[in-house]
Amino acid sequence: MTETTTVRQASRELAEDHRRLHGLLDRVGVAADRRATADALAELHAALTRHFTEEEKPGGLYDALGVCVPEFRSRLGALVDEHFRLAAFVRDLRERARGTGVHPRAEMERLVAALADHERREHELVEAALGREA
Repeated sequence: MTETTTVRQASRELAEDHRRLHGLLDRVGVAADRRATADALAELHAALTRHFTEEEKPGGLYDALGVCVPEFRSRLGALVDEHFRLAAFVRDLRERARGTGVHPRAEMERLVAALADHERREHELVEAALGREA
């Protein structure tokens, strides 16, 4: 099934991105001071933005999932909306780390949990789509 192959291929291509994003999250978590935290958050924001663009582009994972399983479209729409919220959250944390406000480290657990939940729901859709192949 061509759509399933596309889902599998797109998912595989993004798996390395997920590993890099986890590494960047780890860097943010061990940053020694505000400046290092802000720099790591800036890098994470840029990487997340690129990652989300890859998932959403024509021929990307979300396109393949929507074509393969049309009933996924509303769930995919919710994930796309979440991309914006997650990127904005990281950007706001970066700005707070650069400023004189409260250090964002306390909110990092919330970010890590939100990203993990997002990734889990993506994987569920991919597995459901691949399961239809059988």
